Amino acid sequence: MQSITRTGEYGLRGLLFLAKQPAGRLFLVSEVSKAQRIPETYLAKIFQRLSKTGLLKSTRGLNGGFNLGKPAKEITMKQVIEALEGPIALNRCLLRQGECDEEKGCPLHEVFEEAQEKFLEVLDRTTIEDLARQDIRNERKGGR
Repeated sequence: MQSITRTGEYGLRGLLFLAKQPAGRLFLVSEVSKAQRIPETYLAKIFQRLSKTGLLKSTRGLNGGFNLGKPAKEITMKQVIEALEGPIALNRCLLRQGECDEEKGCPLHEVFEEAQEKFLEVLDRTTIEDLARQDIRNERKGGR
């Protein structure tokens, strides 16, 4: 993967919406889709994938829907993105050894590697709960 796609962004936004809701309440994909302005069929596929990983819980039936599969403080941005898009890499040579055309002494490799380490560290320490708190603060300030 070269960059975070809409799939990753929409997955994060969907989980963020759920994290801001009362605990235990179930939401239909259509509700989340409307609230977050995400195409419903696209979000349904994303939520199915996140349910398979345990980041979301899906309940079937008349009163069914989705809610977080574990506490928001235990779900990181990195987990969500990687569940939807696979390994995160700023450059293809960082995905697997042998991908780089210039394996012997590429001057870019060390810079990409350092940047990726810092990027992944931020994604791994930032939880859905952190994002929800920030979003609530922004709403109170009139940011939206």
